[in-house]
Amino acid sequence: VQDWFLRYELVSVPGVSEVAGIGGFVKQYQVEVDPNKLLAYDLSIEKVKKAILRSNRDVGGKLVEMAETEFMVRGLGYITSLQDIEQIAVGVDRKGTPILLKNMADIHLGPELRRGILEWDGEGEAVGGIVIIRYGENALEVIKKVQDKLKELQRGLPAGVVIEEGYNRADLIQSAIHTLKSKLVEELTVVALICLIFLLHFRSAFVAIFTLPVGILMAFIAMKILGINANIMSLSGIAIAIGVMVDASVVLVENAHKHLARDTGKKNHTAIILDSAKEVGPALFYSLLIITVSFMPVFSLTEQSGRLFKPLAYTKTFAMAASAVLAITIVPVLMTFFVREKTLPPETTPRQRLVIWILSAAGAPMLVIAGGIAGLKLPDWSLVAAMAVSLFALICLVPQRIIEESKNPLSRFFIRIYRPIIHWVLKWPKITVLIALVLLGISLFPLSRLGSEFMPPLNEGSLLYMPTTLPGISITKARELLQQTDKIIQSFPEVQHTLGKIGRAETATDPAPLSMIETTITLWPLVVYEQIPVKRFFSSWPGWLKEPFTWAWPEITNGKILHQWRRKKIERFFSSWPTWLKKPFSLIWPEERHITVNELVENLDQVVRFPGVTNAWTMPIKTRIDMLSTGIKTPVGIKVMGPDLQVLTDLGAKIEAVVGQIPGTLSAYSERITGGNYLDFKIRRDQIARYGLTVGDVQDTIVTAIGGQNITYTVEGLERYPVNLRYSRELRDNIDLLKGVLVTAPTGAHIPLAQLAYISIHKGPAAIKTENSRPTAWIYVDLKGVDVGTYVEKAKKVVSQEVKLPTGYSMVWSGQYEYMEAARKTLKLVIPLTLVIIFVLLYMHFHNLSEAFIVMASLPFALVGGVWLLYLLDYNLSVAVVVGFIALAGLAAETGVVMLVYLDQVFDRRSRDGTMKSAGELQDAIMEGTVERVRPKLMTVSTTLIGLLPIMWGVETGSEVMKRIAAPMVGGLISSTVLTLVIIPAVYALWKGRGLRREELRVKSGQWAV
Repeated sequence: VQDWFLRYELVSVPGVSEVAGIGGFVKQYQVEVDPNKLLAYDLSIEKVKKAILRSNRDVGGKLVEMAETEFMVRGLGYITSLQDIEQIAVGVDRKGTPILLKNMADIHLGPELRRGILEWDGEGEAVGGIVIIRYGENALEVIKKVQDKLKELQRGLPAGVVIEEGYNRADLIQSAIHTLKSKLVEELTVVALICLIFLLHFRSAFVAIFTLPVGILMAFIAMKILGINANIMSLSGIAIAIGVMVDASVVLVENAHKHLARDTGKKNHTAIILDSAKEVGPALFYSLLIITVSFMPVFSLTEQSGRLFKPLAYTKTFAMAASAVLAITIVPVLMTFFVREKTLPPETTPRQRLVIWILSAAGAPMLVIAGGIAGLKLPDWSLVAAMAVSLFALICLVPQRIIEESKNPLSRFFIRIYRPIIHWVLKWPKITVLIALVLLGISLFPLSRLGSEFMPPLNEGSLLYMPTTLPGISITKARELLQQTDKIIQSFPEVQHTLGKIGRAETATDPAPLSMIETTITLWPLVVYEQIPVKRFFSSWPGWLKEPFTWAWPEITNGKILHQWRRKKIERFFSSWPTWLKKPFSLIWPEERHITVNELVENLDQVVRFPGVTNAWTMPIKTRIDMLSTGIKTPVGIKVMGPDLQVLTDLGAKIEAVVGQIPGTLSAYSERITGGNYLDFKIRRDQIARYGLTVGDVQDTIVTAIGGQNITYTVEGLERYPVNLRYSRELRDNIDLLKGVLVTAPTGAHIPLAQLAYISIHKGPAAIKTENSRPTAWIYVDLKGVDVGTYVEKAKKVVSQEVKLPTGYSMVWSGQYEYMEAARKTLKLVIPLTLVIIFVLLYMHFHNLSEAFIVMASLPFALVGGVWLLYLLDYNLSVAVVVGFIALAGLAAETGVVMLVYLDQVFDRRSRDGTMKSAGELQDAIMEGTVERVRPKLMTVSTTLIGLLPIMWGVETGSEVMKRIAAPMVGGLISSTVLTLVIIPAVYALWKGRGLRREELRVKSGQWAV
């Protein structure tokens, strides 16, 4: 069914590259010859082979013409049954009687030799198919097509045959994408609320957040054009850009508010808006350009890290580019319409106002209802969207007063806090800078204690149990071991299904030996509820009409718990208190929680233990990526290379013993290269020459009689089955009997194999691996409670001290560590170059080296919060964390640019007015540029910072990677904002103060000269 029915149907599905069969038995016609009867009939096994070959073929006899009609001539002779094989004549005896194959051989159906077994739920063997997707195809779409095809094929299966999905990564993909989409919605909501709270003007907030949906849409269009799929990394790029996308719009709108508040009625509204946009536009453009350029190092990543993070870099760049274009084109236009107190012109008549209000309130919903009544096929969300449009239109029509920054309660609160701080900073600028440098130095403490890893673990929702046994295990023992391990694993309540595989599938892409076990463990969700449908009064309505009601009254509710992960008690400080007293605390800090995946793995590892089996627990997709890239299935691998296999085996065993004693090692296993068992027939050339035999004659007998050879295939419609020729099992499972195998000489004599070859048992390589044309031995190291970077640095020292490599041998540390080092080398080269480019852009904007240095000098202070937050959250340094720091650099530079822009504006204005001649006047100018303009700075930081918080509290699939990217950004934004708000004013005061003192000296020297 699998090989000749399902496989061909599934291969026809677009996007499917191959369907590899695994498990079960392959039908084989087995011809087991009796050597004694061969001797009695004076026949050789080679003659039997030729007779079978010549008895299984069709031929064509071209054409014959009869009665003015052409007939194609065929000679039909394919084997179609056991009887056909039995009737094959091998020769004739002395009396001329034909010698049939059935007279000298046992002919029957049996299984072909197999090198792979599939097992399901610990219940017994199963037959499976591995659907392999073409490179570059959309996995989710192909999986959907395969599932649809399987539903069609289910009807044609024999009775009792059921198709079960053993592993399907669509659930992981959908779960991860759902997580990212929900986080995007949460971020959009949070950013909109921040804009509304700070501005207290709905229409202005709308202009500020307008760039979000439109910019994201433009990013998705760019993804579609370039063929970038929506996945964890590509959507993460948009997620970390959301808060930054509104920065330019926020500053533009806020500056327009400031200009409108200063207006005395002499200029028209449009001119005020344009003047405000021109004032901050260049600075915003360069800020966005710096944020975009700061991501250049991510584009430079190669190999696995490049494949992972380049989609993120592309989508973030698309989103930022879109927001930049919108900020300098659409946003100023929207401000002229919406950033005002009234949207309707004064000349609008009451009747016109009434019509506009009615259309705004009911126009969109009435259009949807009319379309539904007319029979149009409307999406379920259409009425909800129409109601949202109406609500937005009504809010836009309501007159809203533009509130000055000084009268905004939130702004007043921050100004009241910020003013005394700046006053102290300006009084003691040098001490302020010194304190900041001390804080920067203190951050070296948590930085030195951060571990390192290539990538944070991603909870795929499935586990992969991938132990290794000693080479040489038999297929019978392998099956027994596989079923035992799967049965134990399946007994855990968190496990939904186990799909065990040992050995290889029927494909060139799976060269696994019988010593390799792969059990895919599908886990239940934390809690599975019974889904109970509820009949509502609107259940029979069309989808577009009932959608708003389903939010309040869902048609499906949760019933009893069907499955649940085990819960673990947690000791809290209030655990011993009375129930009535500790109940409020337990709502915040629960005293029970579900066990984690790591705890489940620890429980499994304690139970699944067998002699000679080295456990390794990982995840399916991660393992496939690791094995395709470095070949190492564990976090750390050691590759020893050299010419002699036995020396490699000995070195591997020594390293295994040394590494196993290092703290943090969960398991260490060195491949036994020479652990294979060989039964060698060393042909004696002097003896075969005596009988006129060649090496090939003897080897043909060994291959056919002992090993068994598929000499031909039957043709049964589309199906092809092998015909195997060999001696009976009882004659080839004993060395003494093998010595008696007869080889027919050209003279017709039958010579025992023992006279023609030395027969012995030896140890040898079960498999030979080479890398860079050199034989290599691999040591797999699984870790527990330690990061990869720290472990490898410690292990390198220990191994170099304990294990001395002979001349001509080398050792390479591989696994995740190899990719981590490759990414580190690339970033060390590219990040400094990127900082130089940022400095050049800053100089192009300010046309002043000092101000460019001030912004660049503020960047290290962003590291303070990022490093401390990583330390507190117990996160390791990884490529994802570095990407977060790279994004942080651009944001910190933007904050510094905005601060300097406002300081320069006040300084230049007062210099033109002639009120910038003393240190006191300089302090007043700095107070105005910082304290009085604190709102736009806090808004830009808040939209980014609070917009990232939904990522930080996420626990869903895919959130692990996003958290590592967001954590340095969140911590760094807090520290960079606090320090930028105090350090840049202090440095600015020192810099400008020195300039004023020089000017005073110049003036005084000029007066003295006069």
